[in-house]
Amino acid sequence: MDITKDPLVQKALAVPRLRQHIVNKGTMFLYCDYAGFAERNAYGTAVCAVYNRTVNVAARKLPIEQDPGSSYGEMMAIVFSLETLAAAFLEHRPNNAVIYTDCSRISRLLAQDRFAHPHVEQGRDELLAALAELRGRFPEVEVHITYMRGHRKNNYLHRMAHNAARKAAELA
Repeated sequence: MDITKDPLVQKALAVPRLRQHIVNKGTMFLYCDYAGFAERNAYGTAVCAVYNRTVNVAARKLPIEQDPGSSYGEMMAIVFSLETLAAAFLEHRPNNAVIYTDCSRISRLLAQDRFAHPHVEQGRDELLAALAELRGRFPEVEVHITYMRGHRKNNYLHRMAHNAARKAAELA
């Protein structure tokens, strides 16, 4: 994406902590999000990948027929980020990567061994498998999954992922 064109990227460049992510050459930053409209059975995920003065947004509709809950959806957004990251490693070769999620329970879900809902366990298992595959393919690169506190206030990169996830969910 031409970073001079998108208004949200322009706003992100004006925020020093986000600007640092955009111009960084060693670390790739990925902002992921999930959007779900249970009343229409429409769900989507998206990721905004930021590295070395480039900003790329990718989104996809999730093939889900019943609402699995936001925890599952957010884990699928992280899985999508890991897939995006794997493709980006072949081209960019960053030293490490940080995946930002707005799921406050992510650390607990990754460590948990008992679940009240089987779809949350399934999501956790898919996420751990995707993470293990990525680490197996690229063992030299550190990957961190981080909860983003206060994610909505002036975080235009996350807003780009949020908007893209909603748009993907709404596709017919």
